[in-house]
Amino acid sequence: MTIATEIETTTKRRRKPKTASRRQATPKERQLIHLLANLGCSQARYGFQHSTSKGAISPEERLHLAEWHFLRLQQIRRIERSLDPVANLKRVYFKSKLSPRALKSLKIVWVEDGKEKVKRVNPELDDVLSLALDRGDTLKQLFYIVTAEKRLFSLTPDRGKIPLWVKEWEDSNYEVNFFPPSFPAWAKIVDD
Repeated sequence: MTIATEIETTTKRRRKPKTASRRQATPKERQLIHLLANLGCSQARYGFQHSTSKGAISPEERLHLAEWHFLRLQQIRRIERSLDPVANLKRVYFKSKLSPRALKSLKIVWVEDGKEKVKRVNPELDDVLSLALDRGDTLKQLFYIVTAEKRLFSLTPDRGKIPLWVKEWEDSNYEVNFFPPSFPAWAKIVDD
């Protein structure tokens, strides 16, 4: 009686280190993370202050905090829209050698009610619309830009116009601790 012995050889497979699948956050993602962390810390501080002071926070301080938190939410929404734009631009170029890379037509493409919609726009608005999408403007604001042919700002909420505080924040180079002077007028928060 012969006993057959089988020798199994196993080779260790090299595992990819977990760091290989990681990537660096983009500047916009870092900004969003910073805003979210900033908002969370502020709310935690306010919660602690409120619970330890037995509701003795002054109405002016409560109004300021409410405006500040509302500003953070608005800034977070803008960054989210710029990460995942509300629409995209479809560009068609001339093929002629006489006009290399000249823009023939430009379309705004967006999804509404599960259907893709397209709006043909003036090719000269390419730079303005690209900037608007990159900065997180809404679909209504994009359509207003198409009719006005430029980004227009308003101190208080105005249909299609971009709030003035957005321009102030953009001019501050998206400084997280900067509170735009025009924001309280735009927010119109009433403290009860």
